[in-house]
Amino acid sequence: MPRLVTTHVVQYLVHMPYPYGREDARRFINKSRRNFRLKKELNFAIDLIENDNLVGVISLQKIDNINKSGQIGYWVGKKYWNMGLASESINLVINYAFLVLQLHKVYANVLTTNRASIRVLEKNGLKKEGILRDSIYKFDKFFDVVLYYKLNSWPNSSRQ
Repeated sequence: MPRLVTTHVVQYLVHMPYPYGREDARRFINKSRRNFRLKKELNFAIDLIENDNLVGVISLQKIDNINKSGQIGYWVGKKYWNMGLASESINLVINYAFLVLQLHKVYANVLTTNRASIRVLEKNGLKKEGILRDSIYKFDKFFDVVLYYKLNSWPNSSRQ
């Protein structure tokens, strides 16, 4: 299997170590298990049905049952870009967040340089909420982050 976490992928992510080694993977798995038990975070594999290969990860993080919100985070290996996988995965996670978890709001943070991810979020109905100027420091420079959100408009949600 080709390496999925490459510089091409990491350059667009708000928080992801690089190089990504076994210890990073071990920490991610342990954190995922702990946060799943605490109902704070759900991590899902993005895989190809035809060969069951892992191609990325999508998460519903910072689940806040009091304020009924959660943050979406995701990445897909470069080899699998432009196949609609991120868009389909985001749609599934949003539906799960709204229909199963009964959350009111989902949101995502994306670097302004990540045009493809911005398009995917907007395609899935997320709206731009604002920009955090110079809020991420990586690769020896500061980056702006765009905040996106979507409110639950399903019947029986707290606000239409």
